Amino acid sequence: MPLFVLNRPKSDPLYAKILILTGVIGFSWLIIQGFSIGIRGWNYDWLTALFGKLDGRQFGMGYGGLFLASSFLFLLTQGIAARGAINGDVFVVSAIGFVIAIVGAFVFFPIVNMLMSAFITEDGSYSFMVFAGKFFDDRLWGLSCLSGPGRCGVAWNSLFLAVCVGFLTTILGLTFALVVTRSGFKYRRAVRALTILPIITPPFVIGLALILMFGLSGAVTEFLSELFGLQPTRWLYGLPGVMIAQVLAYTPIAFLVLIGVVEGVSPSMEEAAQTLRASRWQVFRTVSLPLMRPGLANAFLLGFIESMADFGNPLILGGNYDVLSTEIFFAIVGAQYDQGRAAVLAIVLLGFTLTAFYAQRKWLGKKSYTTVSGKGDSGVHPLMPRGLAIPVLAIAALWSAFTLIIYGMIIYGSLVKLWGVDNTLTIKHYVTAFSVRITDKGWQWTGSAWDSFWTTIQIATIAAPLTAAVGLITAYLLTRQNFRGKNAFEFGTMLSFAIPGTVIGVSYILAFNVPPIELTGTGVILVISFVFRNMPVGVRAGIASMSQLDKSLDESSLTLGANSWQTFRKVILPLLKPAILAALVYSFVRAMTAISAVIFLVSAKYDMATSYIIGRVENNDYGLAIAYSTTLIFVMLSAVGILQLLVGRTKIGRRGSAAKDKL
Repeated sequence: MPLFVLNRPKSDPLYAKILILTGVIGFSWLIIQGFSIGIRGWNYDWLTALFGKLDGRQFGMGYGGLFLASSFLFLLTQGIAARGAINGDVFVVSAIGFVIAIVGAFVFFPIVNMLMSAFITEDGSYSFMVFAGKFFDDRLWGLSCLSGPGRCGVAWNSLFLAVCVGFLTTILGLTFALVVTRSGFKYRRAVRALTILPIITPPFVIGLALILMFGLSGAVTEFLSELFGLQPTRWLYGLPGVMIAQVLAYTPIAFLVLIGVVEGVSPSMEEAAQTLRASRWQVFRTVSLPLMRPGLANAFLLGFIESMADFGNPLILGGNYDVLSTEIFFAIVGAQYDQGRAAVLAIVLLGFTLTAFYAQRKWLGKKSYTTVSGKGDSGVHPLMPRGLAIPVLAIAALWSAFTLIIYGMIIYGSLVKLWGVDNTLTIKHYVTAFSVRITDKGWQWTGSAWDSFWTTIQIATIAAPLTAAVGLITAYLLTRQNFRGKNAFEFGTMLSFAIPGTVIGVSYILAFNVPPIELTGTGVILVISFVFRNMPVGVRAGIASMSQLDKSLDESSLTLGANSWQTFRKVILPLLKPAILAALVYSFVRAMTAISAVIFLVSAKYDMATSYIIGRVENNDYGLAIAYSTTLIFVMLSAVGILQLLVGRTKIGRRGSAAKDKL
């Protein structure tokens, strides 16, 4: 069909109609064909009667189907652009079509497939009453909090915990961002590296370190008991322990989002306020802080969502404080295997997340936070006012010391025979995991952890740039373009982040274990799960940074003859280095340390580091598990440093000299 309009101009109405028709018919045919044939033959009896029975196992679509779908998508977006959509901009229309297609296939389809099970009865039919019976369960919405801590319904427990974690991580993230960018502190680089540490650690390792410090027989507990004669308690198990672990784990996310926003505030605006005789405190309170609102809102949203979706920390430290994520986990992997209950719990969790999402948008409103325009900017950031600098530096110092103690415990635990029982120093755990022999045949990786280590490195290296690319292109579309369905488009990009990894893993198994798309047991399904699970961080970081860039930059580039792709590549991306770094770092380390989805998606051929570590923990081999985790920490620290060197920093004016100037 496209050959009929091969030589016609794009302005010809027939050109657009033919290409759109081709794309629609092609996609429709692929979808109909894909869902008509199942793993054992036709999915519908009338097709069997019409075409006859299919013998043998039927396989899903492969790379040929991917190529064909991409071709139909290209023709469809070309036709829509030729019709005049978004001023006929082929790059923008193609980018929107691409994101919609991949989000629809790898986010919307598997999650909807999973959530629909909330309405399925025992005989396979659909009923709203089944959903209502599980939704209005007293265990979910109970209000018996007065009878004891953590006795509320799991929904209220999760909401309270997520709000607290969101506020605390945002405050701490802003604190460290100010220390790095607005203080004369000599060791700012060390502080930047320290804030990244918790994000590159498997969550249950932090939980174990907290137990060994503050548990019933922990080092700190025993020390205080002997010093003051206090009776040891189990205070750590419940809300306090989970909150400490989550704040420790998710503060780096807030920092990565806020560091780009704090650096992105134009120094000229702050200097203009100083010229008008405003004090440093007035400048910070009335100029700097209001311009940081996009970063604060996005940092809170990510902390809230991460807390909602986390199940590793509540699993270890939760005690009697039940939350939605652990309830979902036990509903799926427990003896009951209640897929419908897990789906209902996931819907509740999604409702809380969407509420936070729209509250964030309401708080930001339609105000402009643009600070970077096409004009030259030679200003420098003022240092924090003294009244703010003292508490900020004190909080940063205390939290840094606490973090260092936690990681000192982790490293120490990897070097003793049996943590908490036999503290004799040894390196046997590292030898068991990462031993190497040199023989006549060359290097032999004899350690038990090498296979999962190299697989994890390979998967994370592939997933990180893909995650950053998709996330930043999506952020560009959301901040720079106006099109129908924009709110639904943004919701779709956040959907995978709002659902717990456990549900993501199960939904991928259910959706991609049979035709039309079979990915179970391959490395591709791991890459895809990481890309779409972590993409929202790139989106939120990109939105927070792009909201500070004046649209006149884009308009100037377009006026000078550049197209949208050239403008995005040569003008926007160089100003988004903090957001790019945040997306790359987060996606890489998350792929290295992810637990929930990985448990369901690994295979014998593609085993991941966290799956291996969990296996060691289940066998009570804590030393080997902690040794492996410690190795991953140092590997990821090196990777973060390399990424920072490759990406670089955004330089606007004399930013580098800000710390040296004693203003």
